[in-house]
Amino acid sequence: MSESIRNDEVHREEGNCLFCSLLNTVRSAREKHGAFYTHMYNARIEMLQAFRSLIDQRISSLEERRSCTEAKKATKIEVE
Repeated sequence: MSESIRNDEVHREEGNCLFCSLLNTVRSAREKHGAFYTHMYNARIEMLQAFRSLIDQRISSLEERRSCTEAKKATKIEVE
């Protein structure tokens, strides 16, 4: 086996890759602190639902404004 191939294998096994080290750290923390990560996952869902409620309210407001504008249009009346 050549020297460069062996070095590549050693680097992969040791986790010298910064991204790999980060993922390993997160993975081990998730196992140790499962309740924390479950709470954070649920909090992320809550935040998305909060934004959805704001968006839904804004859509309703715009639709209501449009329906009021359409209802207030003038109509022609013939006068004798």
